[in-house]
Amino acid sequence: MTPLWLALLDEDPGDADVTPVRNDEGEPVGLLSLWQGNDRPHRDALQADPRLRDPVGPACVLSLAMAPPEARPIADDPAVVHARRQVLRDGRPCAVSLLTADPVSIAGALTVARTDRPEQVAALRDDPFAAIWAARVLRIGAGVFGAPVQPTGPCLERYAGQPWPYDRF
Repeated sequence: MTPLWLALLDEDPGDADVTPVRNDEGEPVGLLSLWQGNDRPHRDALQADPRLRDPVGPACVLSLAMAPPEARPIADDPAVVHARRQVLRDGRPCAVSLLTADPVSIAGALTVARTDRPEQVAALRDDPFAAIWAARVLRIGAGVFGAPVQPTGPCLERYAGQPWPYDRF
């Protein structure tokens, strides 16, 4: 599976799929830039689960929780594990992905809710990752993210810097 990279930027980088991003008040806050490829395409790009990408997906509301670069925890940090378990137990968001900048540490989390599912959007107000890091609620149009297959269990293990495949044992 080809890695997915994303960054919230002020300007179009020219080599990415971009979509305008608005805050809850409807004000523009930048461009969500997406790349697919093995190499990091931009200094601000973070790797996300490539199964989130869906060119025919619905309009979405996002919770983007970001760890400060100087304080990024490792993947099995108890706070990160607890937040992931809460999200898996809750089951309301459309999709969730940890964001990584390197094979060891977690740079943040992206939680996706479908605009047409009020219970998913409401669940973003209680995003467990927002309890760990500063989070922003953002809105994007259709054709960016979708709903990947739900995990068979809490896939908290990592192998060679990648999430362990959670769609099978």
